[in-house]
Amino acid sequence: MSKQVKQFHELISQNPSLVEKLKSASDRDNFVELTVQLGAEYGYSFTSTEVEVYINQNMLTLMRQFS
Repeated sequence: MSKQVKQFHELISQNPSLVEKLKSASDRDNFVELTVQLGAEYGYSFTSTEVEVYINQNMLTLMRQFS
């Protein structure tokens, strides 16, 4: 799992505006793309594959946060 994705998720957890942006994703693919894009805007570097792995490993937590 990417340490960068985990660190970005921690940032998201403390930033309601990022949560709202990610909640606007229309589907999982869009959510992944948006996560990579926003991560880059905040200085993180990870791929969509790394985001997918993180999602798969943390599904329950993410569902609670973004539902």
